[in-house]
Amino acid sequence: MEQFKSFITEQVDSDYRIVVLSVEHGDKAITSKRIKEEADKLNIPNYVISIQGAYIKYDSGKHSIHSIDDDKGFVLDSSTVVFVRGTPDKDSSLDLISELERLGVGCVSSRTCIAIASDKYRSYIRLKDYGLTQPKTVLIPNEDSVEKSFENLDTKFPIILKTLRGSKGVGVLFVESERALNSVVQLIFKIDPQADLLIQEYIKTDFDVRVMVLDGKI
Repeated sequence: MEQFKSFITEQVDSDYRIVVLSVEHGDKAITSKRIKEEADKLNIPNYVISIQGAYIKYDSGKHSIHSIDDDKGFVLDSSTVVFVRGTPDKDSSLDLISELERLGVGCVSSRTCIAIASDKYRSYIRLKDYGLTQPKTVLIPNEDSVEKSFENLDTKFPIILKTLRGSKGVGVLFVESERALNSVVQLIFKIDPQADLLIQEYIKTDFDVRVMVLDGKI
């Protein structure tokens, strides 16, 4: 938030306008509320709305964005920055971001960025492009490929099983044996035949480190 505040403070003379598209609602929309608080302090026009049901309208030569219950909306122009909070999982929400980008509105994050960051395997591939050291990772495309996928992982148990989507530890399982792996995968595919899974080598650590990198700096 301090990084954001510094950036906005430096750019006040540029008359930025802020839209926050929030996936979260109510008490869960903490970051959205904080952005609004800081923008209000700096007298920066802002508009916080739920991404569900939001729409863009063109009238009298201007584009505007609206929440589902607001006909007045918020004018969009070249000075508008849109912050997307949370991970949109519906095509209609992602298409709204694409439309904003087509209009030349800066979106943080972009649709491409969201697509990569919300998929653990695509993130793995992207990080490989930059030479980052990561746990060995292999997809499990279907129930019949469990044995081959583990063979390709080329490691020993225990291993980590993950769904491709999910955050904060949701969809992450510690698997200690081949029997357990087969059982869990069979159960997941029985519940959801379209499930997307991957397995990773287990790297033992004593703690979790979460780091944000902005413009090449930690």
